[in-house]
Amino acid sequence: MTFIKNSKRSNMSLYSQLKPKVIEWRKSRYPSDFPIISEILNYNYDSEMGNLRFLRKAQFEALETYWYLRLAEKTPHIFNLYKKIYVDPFELLKALNISISQENLIKDLIKIMSKGGGIESIFEKIKNDNNFVKKYRLESLKESLTLNYPSYILALAMGAGKTGLIGTIIATEFAMALEYPQNSHFVKNALVFAPGKTILGALKEISDVPYEKILPARLFKEFITSVKFTYTRDGEKDIPVIRGSNFNIIVTNTEKIRIQKQSISKSLIRNLFTDLSKEEEVKQEIANRRLQTIASLPNLAIFSDEAHHTYGQALDKELKRVRQTVDYLA
Repeated sequence: MTFIKNSKRSNMSLYSQLKPKVIEWRKSRYPSDFPIISEILNYNYDSEMGNLRFLRKAQFEALETYWYLRLAEKTPHIFNLYKKIYVDPFELLKALNISISQENLIKDLIKIMSKGGGIESIFEKIKNDNNFVKKYRLESLKESLTLNYPSYILALAMGAGKTGLIGTIIATEFAMALEYPQNSHFVKNALVFAPGKTILGALKEISDVPYEKILPARLFKEFITSVKFTYTRDGEKDIPVIRGSNFNIIVTNTEKIRIQKQSISKSLIRNLFTDLSKEEEVKQEIANRRLQTIASLPNLAIFSDEAHHTYGQALDKELKRVRQTVDYLA
């Protein structure tokens, strides 16, 4: 599972549809198959003082939305979430930013649908026809359709505490994993991409979160005695974590971990890339030692402090390697 966070508000239409569902979930005291989440979320609100213990309102609403998607909606692929919410085909197209007001696009869409398959044939066209995608600037939509894992963007204003929110989400995930050790549903390791070279700053901000104000006492005790904070250091070929271990939070940036040149097996090529015609080119790309260490960690979630550092098909060559890294780990 990948969770991506950006500082810019993007698709408010989806948010406006989700918000009343999250509010209703809150009013019902967060029902799910895992009741501890209700204890955690309710703990964040200090009933005696009448306010939140630590999180700002925007952070807490983002945390609620995250867990609503995880538990109430069962961590859906983002496209499946759109299809569930927007039942009407035209509303779905509009929500996905497909401009049905463009005359040429409408003609092409009608032509595509006339061959059978209904609206699904449009999405198959977007997935497989790069010329069509380029013609109507549907690169971002194609990316969403072709991701093999759930990926969400939570948009907060600058200064709202995005990095602290990442730490909070990780802490609640780890607490759930510790509370339900037989369940493989929850995150047990986290990789955080910090923008630029602000690794130490992001690490300090995440480690300094007052987690005792996020988690009830018994859950906080388990979390704080289990979690291990680390970061990628200059001059070190590997990351100081035990391969296959749990409850690691690793902070890195785009320069410190990415797929680098080396030979890889055909089976790995087949798993990572559908276009085998580029086999020789792909063979030049493989995880370095740091990447292999991270890939060994079970139940890994990936967080990006700035989504535009990781996603978007218009990325330059360097950042496309980071995108490959995320796809590889996911």
